[in-house]
Amino acid sequence: MKFAILNDAHIGPITSGYKFGVQRKVMGEGEKLLKEFVRKMNEEDHPEFVVNLGDSIEDVNDKEKDIISYKRFLSLLSPLKYPLYHLIGNHDVRTLPQEEIAKILGYEKMFYSFDHGEYRFIALSFEMTEDHTHDLAAISAQIPEKQIEWLKDNLSKTNKPCIIFVHYGLADDDMKGNFWFEKDPFHAMMGNRKEIRKILEESGRVKAVISAHQHWNRMHVHKSIPYFTITSMIENTHNDGIASGANTIVELDTEKIIVNVRGNDPVNYEYKFA
Repeated sequence: MKFAILNDAHIGPITSGYKFGVQRKVMGEGEKLLKEFVRKMNEEDHPEFVVNLGDSIEDVNDKEKDIISYKRFLSLLSPLKYPLYHLIGNHDVRTLPQEEIAKILGYEKMFYSFDHGEYRFIALSFEMTEDHTHDLAAISAQIPEKQIEWLKDNLSKTNKPCIIFVHYGLADDDMKGNFWFEKDPFHAMMGNRKEIRKILEESGRVKAVISAHQHWNRMHVHKSIPYFTITSMIENTHNDGIASGANTIVELDTEKIIVNVRGNDPVNYEYKFA
């Protein structure tokens, strides 16, 4: 099985994307990179489906403008010939409630599962636990209790091995050297990740977890489950004004998973299942 991942496209005003006086998100490249992603998928890679891990927009804390950015993001992906599954990221829900995003997408809700081939794929959402509409840095998040119960039930009702998709990291990761989160590691990972990991471990069905948000590439292993983090498509990784152009192909069978992040910050991870 082969599927593709895109994440952290941050479509929005080209004058945004700054932190510490550095435009770390190459905002002027987002639309071009999405168009190239679609071309590459349609003409070269031919994945069985595509997953968007969230942060589709670079919010400006203005609902009307954020809706325009989100719909522009979707329009850029509309020529894609393959099934496309969306998750939310923290930037997406600053002014747009996830229920509203679900309505735009025609989804019942922003956490769901689907079966493809020999696997079940589970997309998780989250709730913000700080007032991120007034304090833009307050982006703590956790998976709420109702969704946790849904996750337990979903895992219990399948005999298939499972892959989890989520925006915030579920692994314990040292943020030293991370441009965005070195001084703010609490906001890099899901607040109740240990509880969620325990559920995944005890199910005996979860083979891998794939997340975004941290704007770098990582693989960690907890209790024989690999946790992959994929960098942002527009991350100015080397502070040279060149976007990473990250686009990811995942190859998956019953024995192993290969996560190949391509672009200007490439990495190829392989994990053989126990």
